[in-house]
Amino acid sequence: MSVPVPGRIVELLRRSTVRIASGRGSGSGIVLSGERVVTNAHVIAGKSVSIESWEGKALAASLTKIDPRRDLAILSVPSLDAPAAVLGDSSRLAAGTPVIAVGNPLGFTGAVSSGVVHNTGSSDWICADVRLAPGNSGGPLANFHGEVLGVNTMVASGGLALAIPSRAVQSFLNRVVSGRSLGATVRPVRLRSGGIGMLILELEPAGAAENASLLPGDILVGANGSRFANLDDLEAAIHRSRAALLHFDFYRAGQNNLRSVSVKLCPEPALSAA
Repeated sequence: MSVPVPGRIVELLRRSTVRIASGRGSGSGIVLSGERVVTNAHVIAGKSVSIESWEGKALAASLTKIDPRRDLAILSVPSLDAPAAVLGDSSRLAAGTPVIAVGNPLGFTGAVSSGVVHNTGSSDWICADVRLAPGNSGGPLANFHGEVLGVNTMVASGGLALAIPSRAVQSFLNRVVSGRSLGATVRPVRLRSGGIGMLILELEPAGAAENASLLPGDILVGANGSRFANLDDLEAAIHRSRAALLHFDFYRAGQNNLRSVSVKLCPEPALSAA
């Protein structure tokens, strides 16, 4: 549902949104203080990354932090002269709240879409009826005060957009890297049984998940005998794992029988992309 958007707020959000180009094509990013940009991990590939500001200025960027599990990454962009966005509190969102998405879909710079929040029942994502397309990933989902409440990430079934909540973004900014990596990009999904699973979207070559013969499309449902309730449970299991070994229960894509696999976690490369 498109709703009227305050023009001044849109202009500010556009100036705080950049276009990102890497080996995987292009996406969007959100300018933060300290010459930093936050985006989706799946937007970044390799060490050669560049950004283009709203004014059209092209700058080289370097990857400083990445979390494929949360699908978030931080870029350092020296000499970035753009206003920093303000992170709001996604926990205060309610269904029906008007929101704005800004990004660079299909080659259109600074494209804007508006709608309303549909669901905030999970801490893992915000679901809204804003229109997203390839190139929107990593851009802001904001309220009508211009506060960024989420990082646009993907389109779900039915055309609804999913965004990573700003609370998770803030946690990522503050978190110290654990030193262990599953080597997989995952997305929380609802199971037919009603629980939460972690859908594997992508595997890091020679990473822990690939070495354990997990595949894209597999759905992790628990670790060491405990079922997942949200994405934080997967992160906590990785951080707590002894001898860097985790025992996962999972469903193979297209199959209904529950399987088990032991995964030996790998050291987390600080500057490698998902």
